[in-house]
Amino acid sequence: MKRLFIGLLLIGLANFPLAAVADADQKIVAERVLFLGPLPALASEAVQHSGKADELRQQVLHHLEQQPVPVAGRSASFMGQSLSWREMSPEEAAAAGPGIWFTQLQQQAFYQGKLELDGLAAPVAYLNFKKLGDGDQHHLTLNPGWQQLVLFVDGGVEQQPVELALRHQNSARAHFRLSANEPINNRLLTNAETITQLALSPDTNWMLLSFSGRSDATDTDLNRTELRELNRNRIRHSWSNQAISRAQFSPNNEWLSYISGNTLWLMELSSGELTAFLQNQSGIGQYQWTPDSKTIVFSWTQPDKSLEQAKAKNYRALEDRWRGFRDTSRLYQLDVSSGLVRVLTPGNDSSSLADIRQDNQTLLYTQRRLDRTAAPHAATALFELDLTTLEHREIGQFRHLNQVNYYRDRLLVVGGPNFADGAGVNLPSDELVANDYDGQLYLMDTNGQHIQPLSKDFTPSISRVEVNSRGQIIALVNEADRSALYSVDVNRLRYQKLALSLDVIEQFAVANDRGATVLAAGSGVATPQQLEQVRPGQRRATVLHSSQDLYQHIQLGEVRDFNVENTEGDVIQGRYYLPPDFDASKQYPTIVYYYGGTTTVNRQFTGRYPFHHWAANGYIVYVVQPRGTIGYGQYFSALHVNAWGKYTADDIIYATERFVAEHDFVDGNRLGNIGASYGGFMTMYLATQTDMFAASVSHAGISALSSYWGQGWWGFLYSGIASRDSFPWNNQELYIGQSPLYMADKINTPLLLITGDSDVNVPAGESQQMFTALKLLGREVALVEIPGEDHHIIDREKRYVWWDHLLAWFDLHLKNETEWWQHLSH
Repeated sequence: MKRLFIGLLLIGLANFPLAAVADADQKIVAERVLFLGPLPALASEAVQHSGKADELRQQVLHHLEQQPVPVAGRSASFMGQSLSWREMSPEEAAAAGPGIWFTQLQQQAFYQGKLELDGLAAPVAYLNFKKLGDGDQHHLTLNPGWQQLVLFVDGGVEQQPVELALRHQNSARAHFRLSANEPINNRLLTNAETITQLALSPDTNWMLLSFSGRSDATDTDLNRTELRELNRNRIRHSWSNQAISRAQFSPNNEWLSYISGNTLWLMELSSGELTAFLQNQSGIGQYQWTPDSKTIVFSWTQPDKSLEQAKAKNYRALEDRWRGFRDTSRLYQLDVSSGLVRVLTPGNDSSSLADIRQDNQTLLYTQRRLDRTAAPHAATALFELDLTTLEHREIGQFRHLNQVNYYRDRLLVVGGPNFADGAGVNLPSDELVANDYDGQLYLMDTNGQHIQPLSKDFTPSISRVEVNSRGQIIALVNEADRSALYSVDVNRLRYQKLALSLDVIEQFAVANDRGATVLAAGSGVATPQQLEQVRPGQRRATVLHSSQDLYQHIQLGEVRDFNVENTEGDVIQGRYYLPPDFDASKQYPTIVYYYGGTTTVNRQFTGRYPFHHWAANGYIVYVVQPRGTIGYGQYFSALHVNAWGKYTADDIIYATERFVAEHDFVDGNRLGNIGASYGGFMTMYLATQTDMFAASVSHAGISALSSYWGQGWWGFLYSGIASRDSFPWNNQELYIGQSPLYMADKINTPLLLITGDSDVNVPAGESQQMFTALKLLGREVALVEIPGEDHHIIDREKRYVWWDHLLAWFDLHLKNETEWWQHLSH
């Protein structure tokens, strides 16, 4: 995979060649450009007569987008013509005839100005692969960082001087640059191709990979799926820009199944022949092959229509606020040979498939029960269905049950420590309450009795397990700020870590071979996504696919660990990101990031909060993991329950003080902090406890525990664990005393509140009521709502706007750069 030639939006690097000089009237003139040509086929007259001028240039840009960043001497091929990029003056480039010009723009602050193209014949300008337009003058509004400028030019205009210039219109300065090494940018983080789906055949002969990326040049999403022979890593079939989901291989290794276009497709692997089932049927959900490969069990949802004409909604349950709560999902069985389907779970209760026994005789399924008698205010009914008689047997009703599978003659369960009346709890004191997000592993007989905990002394938290047909178990766990895969020996209660190089496992698949071959896709704190193959007991994984080539031209700052021991003797882990051009003799503004909820801030390369991107904008980024999170053992995670900031704030404040004290390059007067969701709550809460931060950001934060508990879609369920047995009527010390809204008068730090206006998890009202309080108190506060977005900002362009507001707020208060925030605020 070649490196992406992609738009740059970040601050510059040291040691790049200068390409411009300034004159006295606030104008920067380019001294050198890169030229590719002559290319008569791209001359304006030729492309205009084609009737497809923009489209032809767009294809050229897309070709360039897939190539390494241009440097002098680097070759490029066009229509059989082999050319090289040449560095020259604009006058020399204009005299060379029709061709493509390339240069980079770099600015360390928000920039407004004008691009002037004097003496050029028919110039057409593209910035970051988006057209600025025809003509010789273009207004620019640029975020801090780097941009790439591509010009299609016929040559020079006779008797006119040639000049490529930037004329400044605000206090910032932009410069022309030519550099082969660049800092990371937000568009690369969102556009770079990643693996979005992974499947492995039971015999390890086949794998299926789906990829997703984006082209700015063509303004299109680029999706493809490949069926590969694993041993040769050779493509046997591919799908382009076709949505392929829920791909599986049949247990007998003869079929590949997948959903596309509301249809279930089966591909015969030996011939490639396709057969369609359930054609154009909406509502098809998850499915699983029966072990004999003769049938497929799948969920099929019947949408509720009771509210289509209703003028009022009478709530049936607390969950009735959820989308789809009134829909009914049933289990069905498809006979592959005939295409006929039968229903397995009739009735009005939705059912979810859990597992199918290896002898094809029975399956497990679950149903949700609205049981409010105890936390977490819901239960799971577990059933076994005889596939011959269709008789249903209820095994039991359980709280804190997350996953259940057949395991030999028993059941393997993933659940919270309080599963089965606390069978998995391992705490030093009865005064502590176990955090049921801290996943544990259990064995249970098929009658729901005789439950054996398997992981009480295993520190990592178990997320889920895969059990292959040989009974080999692979567990995905949270281990401190990493995720990892372990093979599990139930008889010896032994956990063996698989030798993957990945910090974070994003998806994995397990084969049925004797060695239990595993494919895993994931990334590292400074390593883009990779696909690796490994078996339990192997010393090293094999890398099958890497995104590293997409980032070879990117210079990342170093990431270092920083752990502190708090005053109670607990180790608080953390890490920090340095700017790419870090100079230890300087002092930098610093952004402190945390979650503070029940999971860590993991070491994924990319994410919704792009730490490398912030560092490339000239910040130190310190990520801290306070007490209360899973992955460090049950004692550590139990401190999350009924705390709501008590331990977490102490850890964040103490760790930040230590971080500043031990690093001379951190400017303690220019500290910012940011968190989201529970972390957004922590930002508000911290503002009531300390004035150490010069600027704060709360994304989708909780300001009042009672309103989140009562109005957030999952508020009462999350609180059933995080605030176990505590309610507004029996623990006002918690619900009022720990709510930032009731301490708003203590907040002095400038606070940005940002939220999706359609957030159903933490409703926008949580930010709105804090905004109201601080406005009435006369404090510095801003509220930004992203229209149409939920708890996560998913839309790509809106995500950029969201990121811009975060950095502009910090630039305003930590760098004293006002113009970006002013621009966004008007």
